[in-house]
Amino acid sequence: MDHCPKCNAAVNDADKECPACGIFFSKWKEREDNVASGNLSRYSGLAAATSSEFNWTILIIVCTVVMGILYYLRMKAGE
Repeated sequence: MDHCPKCNAAVNDADKECPACGIFFSKWKEREDNVASGNLSRYSGLAAATSSEFNWTILIIVCTVVMGILYYLRMKAGE
């Protein structure tokens, strides 16, 4: 392998991870082999859980930011 599959940086065959982005080549190769063989069971459950948690996290962050802006505007108007 002469280039990183993620960031396309130049790498040596002896490198275990990319010096530029830090991807581990063994994990990347394992994932690519699983995807190529159609063995997605390891990844589909994790993706669904992560997506649901991600949606709740984004909602909480957006609500917090909106509440902060409203609080700031109310305090500014009271001065």
